[in-house]
Amino acid sequence: MSTVTHADLQAILAEAAQAALAVLPLSAPGTVTGLVAASAAPDLGDEGTAVSANFAGASTGRVAVVVGEETLNTLLMSPEGALDPVDALRPALETVVASLGQCTLDVGVEGDPAEAVAALAGGAVAVVGAGGETLALIGLTFSAEAPQVAVPVMASPSTSAPAPGGPRRTMDLLRDVQMDVTVELGRTHMTVQDLLALTPGSVVELDRAAGSPADVLVNGQLIARGEVVVVDEDYAIRITEIVTPGTEAGA
Repeated sequence: MSTVTHADLQAILAEAAQAALAVLPLSAPGTVTGLVAASAAPDLGDEGTAVSANFAGASTGRVAVVVGEETLNTLLMSPEGALDPVDALRPALETVVASLGQCTLDVGVEGDPAEAVAALAGGAVAVVGAGGETLALIGLTFSAEAPQVAVPVMASPSTSAPAPGGPRRTMDLLRDVQMDVTVELGRTHMTVQDLLALTPGSVVELDRAAGSPADVLVNGQLIARGEVVVVDEDYAIRITEIVTPGTEAGA
């Protein structure tokens, strides 16, 4: 295969990082706010941490996840006790590598955020943020001497082979990590003038037809759709569809 270009790398990373958001235990709901060269990655400071690992197979290279201080504190103050960042962030690493085809991911190594980003030389970084604040970085680079993919190919995270002798599967460790779940009925765009004109009794029209399913988002990532119901005088949602990466556009 031909060597992947920087544009190809960014396209691969954009799709892979979007999927990884669903298993990335952030301190607040985040979205991919930008894609930059690793050399231009924002500095999260030295109070966070990074977990990196090499991968080989259909592609060869290195993947890293860097989280800031708030997310690191979320992991360290889990109700079940402090979570090892290497274990807690591995599902995100696996999800990124799974998008590259049949690859084996090595055991993750925790390290300094700046050093982890520097090791991605020639690669790209997806910036994960919320409210104007950078929460995490998801980085990917390929080894120049190895065969590499040239187009994004999404696959289930379960298709990536576990690292022999690596840490135990980590989803059990994340079961008690609190994550924000949001049910969204619809959206609209308004001018500041229209917003200032709102009064009690005003009707705001949304971009969703009556009876359409509502979106279920976890940390800002669409994971399901369902219908709004009432249970014991409280609103609830009955799940009607589980959304897999790459099918978010359907409704």
